[in-house]
Amino acid sequence: MRPMDQITGKEQKNHVILHYLMNQEMKANWNGQVQTMTVLQEVTGGEEIIVQWAEVWPIGEGSTVVLSKLLARYLELHCTFVKQLAPHKIQLKVEKVLIAKKERLNPRFTITEEGMVNVTNIVSSKTIIEANMFNIPTLVRVNFEDYRKRMMVRSGEAGIMDIFKSGMERKFDVVKSTQKILFIKDATNPESYRMDAEGFLNYEDDIEENVDKLAFVARDKKIKSELILPILYKNELEEIIPIGYYFLQTKDKTITDDDLKFYQTQIAEMIERIKDANLMTTVEKFPVIDLSATGLKLRISNSGLVETLPKQKGILLELVFKLQTPFRFFGKIAWSHKEESGDLLVGVEFSGKRTYAEKVRFEENIEIIKNNGRTAA
Repeated sequence: MRPMDQITGKEQKNHVILHYLMNQEMKANWNGQVQTMTVLQEVTGGEEIIVQWAEVWPIGEGSTVVLSKLLARYLELHCTFVKQLAPHKIQLKVEKVLIAKKERLNPRFTITEEGMVNVTNIVSSKTIIEANMFNIPTLVRVNFEDYRKRMMVRSGEAGIMDIFKSGMERKFDVVKSTQKILFIKDATNPESYRMDAEGFLNYEDDIEENVDKLAFVARDKKIKSELILPILYKNELEEIIPIGYYFLQTKDKTITDDDLKFYQTQIAEMIERIKDANLMTTVEKFPVIDLSATGLKLRISNSGLVETLPKQKGILLELVFKLQTPFRFFGKIAWSHKEESGDLLVGVEFSGKRTYAEKVRFEENIEIIKNNGRTAA
């Protein structure tokens, strides 16, 4: 982990953007959602940029977006949303530019003895499940269809279970961005659109003010109830990701509170099934190249992991010092780089708490490596 330097001068900000980031793809994070954005141009005379995004987020003026990129050093742009210029172009104001310092808080030490430190039993995801999936993975699609049919037995009517896509009605975008439930028990009654409970959307306040008209349309179409449940997936970093939705609009009977609880229970069960089926353990040993108190760099030669690890946020692993009981860690994927040989270099940042005894034993091993090896650049 490295501390960050902040660039405050307008000319310095412009220099970084113009010389290093133009036409570059950057990771964008807003409200827990992630996608790739490309810097297209800098707005003349200001500290604003125009970027291209693939997915249209329901983002408001003044909302914060963080763009990041690993160049020679890790770099972040902290921006506020200004306006949308076109379906896939937006304007952002660059509030802060942060660049990782060269000096590290915790020095890394090179492993000089082959086989002295390895990583094994890596638990990772087979398929990357994220909020902005364009193609639904087979694992997710099969479970969506299975549980949609189970819920149809209860409702008696065909609901829809799918991933969120661009160009959907505003109510779906709001469910995705807020991660709240849209539940209209009596679609013919305007009061049902004014839900005032925690975890639920108020249709009138959050989506559409003219609920009297909506209730009239529902009466005309003989719609009794409407429900949109977000399908929330918790990833390896414990981040909540809205990967899809269950949509049910009934004409035969009203959706009751008990029905809603049943559907919520089914979705929670489905998410656990997806998570369990999506994990794999790789038992090969991979050499650690250098190590610090907070992270490590290792070399991956397994072709499957070479392809999947760069897309993942974190992994479980066992860190093995020669002739010792392994340390079990959760590690965040800080960076990755594929070499010409085909091997993958991966930077892992340790996460989670250790017991006092584990901490002492780990620090003793770091001291041995320090004395036997050398400090990494």
